[in-house]
Amino acid sequence: MSARVILLLSVMLLPISCGGDKHLPSSNPPEYDPKNVYTAPPAQSRPATPSMTTTELESLRSKLDALEAGLKVTGKEKKVPFDPNSPQAFKGLTNPCEILSRLAPSLGSAQLFAGHEGAALKKALGPEADEVARRMDEQLAEGLKHSLGSGAADCPISVRAGRSNGQMDRFHPARVVLAHTTSTPPVLLAQTTIPDTSQDDYDVNKPPMRRDNAPVGWVGYKTTDIMTRIGKPPRTEGIYESYEMVIAPKAKQCPHLEGPDLKGLADGTFEWSFVMYRRAMGQAVLYRRHVVATLKGEVDDNAKIKQVDFDVTVTLQHIGTELAPYSQSYGTTGHFTLDHQTSLPQEFKIITVSDFSEAGAQANDAHLIGTLTALVAYFSGQEYYRAQLYWNHPNTCVDIVFNPATKTQRFAPNKSYQVKTELRTKKDQTVVPTKFKEARERPREGNGRVSPREDKSEINRPATFTYQAPATKVQHSGFRLTAVSRAGVAEAKDGEWELAPSAYVLEFKSHIVQEPLNIVSGFGVQMSSNGFDAHVEATVPLRLRYDAI
Repeated sequence: MSARVILLLSVMLLPISCGGDKHLPSSNPPEYDPKNVYTAPPAQSRPATPSMTTTELESLRSKLDALEAGLKVTGKEKKVPFDPNSPQAFKGLTNPCEILSRLAPSLGSAQLFAGHEGAALKKALGPEADEVARRMDEQLAEGLKHSLGSGAADCPISVRAGRSNGQMDRFHPARVVLAHTTSTPPVLLAQTTIPDTSQDDYDVNKPPMRRDNAPVGWVGYKTTDIMTRIGKPPRTEGIYESYEMVIAPKAKQCPHLEGPDLKGLADGTFEWSFVMYRRAMGQAVLYRRHVVATLKGEVDDNAKIKQVDFDVTVTLQHIGTELAPYSQSYGTTGHFTLDHQTSLPQEFKIITVSDFSEAGAQANDAHLIGTLTALVAYFSGQEYYRAQLYWNHPNTCVDIVFNPATKTQRFAPNKSYQVKTELRTKKDQTVVPTKFKEARERPREGNGRVSPREDKSEINRPATFTYQAPATKVQHSGFRLTAVSRAGVAEAKDGEWELAPSAYVLEFKSHIVQEPLNIVSGFGVQMSSNGFDAHVEATVPLRLRYDAI
């Protein structure tokens, strides 16, 4: 009986002891086939800690920075065929929502996985690549809308993904869509976003957008929009994602004069970056788009922006622990004008496109380059319009200078006074060519006479106005005028030219001589002076105080 039990147990235990992983040979296999590939089961990945991800992110970011800097130093400029009339980004558009509807879809993930490098990026992101693209679209679209301010607050952005049989279509990444109608004014639809069904598997942190003002002397801002997603046990533990977008357009508050023709120019700068970082299963991927631009806005003699020239560098990059570094830089030059009614850019034109990378230009990058350059024009155009409003406020950037100065000439009945007049910049006192207009007598018209009513001032040739005093003295007798120039606007409000307020002035001349001194004080302190010889002249108008009589 016991023998039968032992035999039965042996039969039952035999398949169990021979089981296990069929892909791994036993410690002493009866036969080993070298054609088979034997792999150990993957090790359990450690959860990503904040310190781990931050260190890894900064390491990858520094590598991309080095690649970008290297392209600028060693890259040879190669012209890229480009249709200068292709990016009609702003033609026919009248409000921020319409412009956003043009920019957002092209900046999204439409070209993210195109081409050889795009395929490599998608492979590195793994099965969640399309979900990552959708979240990228959401973050980018919302960040753009908030950066545009109140004018775009109600823009109806939605992020849509292709679906097939009720499931997410993995072959078509998400698309950013701004729904609008052709009615005038536009009818704004409610904002909709596809719900993130995996939201319960992540801790999502999206702080308010940070906005920093431009430095003193500039108009503009810098916005930083960040979102992070940290996976939670048990399904998504170890996954970490972060999305960051920075927009920083700036323009100088006051134009300056430059070149032999003394053009009025207002400098500007622009920076935009979008960074996506993902860490999962011990692998990390960093994707970045970076745009840097310098701009010069030409100001005409009516203190209006005539044209803004731009020089833009667009850099597209990605890198990962198992993703080869990719860095491609393009340069674009061109110009745009401003609609002074809507403040929107118009006549946007790219003149040249250059490739600074060793590899050839990617065909799928052409449209993205045009859109990113249009992004520069839109955000910078808004700040140039604000700067234009600033320097058109009288006496903020330029001052009217009289010779002789106001309130230094004695009144004499019917006497004529010639006053040379110039316009100078506040910052460095540069003479600005301008036309002085609307010369009028004060304190009321007809109190004496000023002529001419208009006159031009050039370098080394000030405008000259003649003021003929009235037959009888009137307090504040003189004239006022205005100037509109390529450096700003001025009105002679507080500095109107007028005669001295009394019939008397105090004039004196003094010759002051100080011999060298060498004195020792009672406290033992030695004081010395080299002496000086000075001539001083002054004219002080005297005012009669009627309340003192």
